[in-house]
Amino acid sequence: MTFFEKPAPEAFDRLRAFLESADRPEDTLTYNELLGFLYTITCSPEMIPPSDWMPMIFANEEANFHDAEEANLITGAIMALYGQCNQQVLDGSPAMPPGCGPASPAMENFCDGAPLAQWANGFLIGHTYLEDVWGSLIQDEWKEELVSCLMVQSFFADIRLAEAYCEEVLTGGHSVVELAENVLSVFDDAMASYAHMGRALYIAMLEPDEKEQMAAEYVAQGEPCPCGSGKPFGQCCGTPKTVH
Repeated sequence: MTFFEKPAPEAFDRLRAFLESADRPEDTLTYNELLGFLYTITCSPEMIPPSDWMPMIFANEEANFHDAEEANLITGAIMALYGQCNQQVLDGSPAMPPGCGPASPAMENFCDGAPLAQWANGFLIGHTYLEDVWGSLIQDEWKEELVSCLMVQSFFADIRLAEAYCEEVLTGGHSVVELAENVLSVFDDAMASYAHMGRALYIAMLEPDEKEQMAAEYVAQGEPCPCGSGKPFGQCCGTPKTVH
């Protein structure tokens, strides 16, 4: 199978088993961590080629593929997940992948192996990798919003991190339990906001001719700006030297 073929559903089951096999390097991302990691890559304000981020999935070590066929299948499945996530970002509708949704009550998401905890850890790994990219491009008026999005989406990665957030955010005797419930209530909004900021910053960095081509494509298709604002491209990210 080549990278451009759509893998069969069982390919994703094979990918999950491959990642979580004892034959993989220590600290290889789990399947759910990979989903959180890919979300950050597709939201990046700067295009990151697969050759740069792919090694991080296997802790920058050899993946230990059995043969070329397995390498093609696993890599193809990873790229298919990347494509699915990227399309959601382009559509302005990022969503938690199936199987990674939150458990109830909220504190259950800190349990070992909890899907949301793994997704959040993958998100944290990905954003840490891209921290300098975001730091060099983020607009001053968006910095506070970015910090909020980071707190929400990384909250369940580790209970100690959540407790640190609790000390920073809450006063008056409030507990991490209360903050955990609040985090879940705004999780979807945080995902949408993070993706919107990354996409808008990416578009803002395009050359004028690239913006014109994108504007023509989206006008021809009768679609709104790909940053997810809902506005026409020419009134949003297509406006010269303007980030919305």
